[in-house]
Amino acid sequence: IFRAVLGQNNVDVARSLHSVARALVKLGENRVALHKFTEASQIYDSCDANMHHDSIANGLNLATLLVDLGEWDRANSQYEDVIQRKKRVYGEGSVAVAKTINSYAIVLAKHSRMDEALMNYIAAKETYESVPKSLLQDPEFDVKCKYDVTLINLNIASIRSKKGDIRGAIKSYEDGVRGLREYAKVQASLQAKPGVEEAPKNNSHVKHLVAALGRIGSLKLKLGDSEGALQAYEALLEEVTTESPQVSRVEKAKAYIKCATIFRQVDGRAAHERSISHLRNALVMYTELFGPEHKDTLAIAASLKQWEAEEPDDLQGSSSSIPSKYND
Repeated sequence: IFRAVLGQNNVDVARSLHSVARALVKLGENRVALHKFTEASQIYDSCDANMHHDSIANGLNLATLLVDLGEWDRANSQYEDVIQRKKRVYGEGSVAVAKTINSYAIVLAKHSRMDEALMNYIAAKETYESVPKSLLQDPEFDVKCKYDVTLINLNIASIRSKKGDIRGAIKSYEDGVRGLREYAKVQASLQAKPGVEEAPKNNSHVKHLVAALGRIGSLKLKLGDSEGALQAYEALLEEVTTESPQVSRVEKAKAYIKCATIFRQVDGRAAHERSISHLRNALVMYTELFGPEHKDTLAIAASLKQWEAEEPDDLQGSSSSIPSKYND
């Protein structure tokens, strides 16, 4: 109908094709949708409207679909085209550009293209950091942007860890932890202002914080830094309460085991007593979380019984019966 009334090369025809393409994607008709997105893009170009918001949105949807279809060369070219257009419309140091680069990095990471994902995460972070302060006057918008950077740091840390860059991963995780703690403080101060309605409780930043502290501990253990690992695990223990999400309480239970294992490797009665104390706490939490008959609860109970029967002088060279997956 739009073609008949307005002619082939009209932005309203392109908008209609874009809407049809999105509907086709939801129906699983990806190849047909690809044709419609491409046709819409050509019409926007012919109308000299490729800097229009609708044209850029169409380009982004086309890029995402190309990824899903495994056409990486075309997808990469399309994402680059969208990013360049957004830079021309919004400026190179803009939140809109940073968000698009970050979205592309997330897509790359999901498809295990880690080198490219890391490069784009770093580019997204640098773009966020180059946004002029004058554009971040709204406190809530500013904190959302900083939270985006925090999540980018955590994603960078995860990729660096997978690539074997342990020290780089630790640094990025620590940057992420600082960002999460700052986010929690700012959110609390914003909610405390008179006239501000209390926002729905969101524990996502707590989950991220606990997970990051756990990763820092594990990575520092790989470097042989038991003291640094212990600091990370003890910080994790302080963050998690009975009201925390279950996934965080599971991490706390595991952290008790890590602390117990670290203290067990230290000579002296004080360290011996602390290792037993941590293992008792782990047993309490595992019993609450998984029940007394769970295999890991039983393994911890057996280790605790063994440790309590030992004297500190007997510990040199001793081994733990705790499952090795908790002592990585």
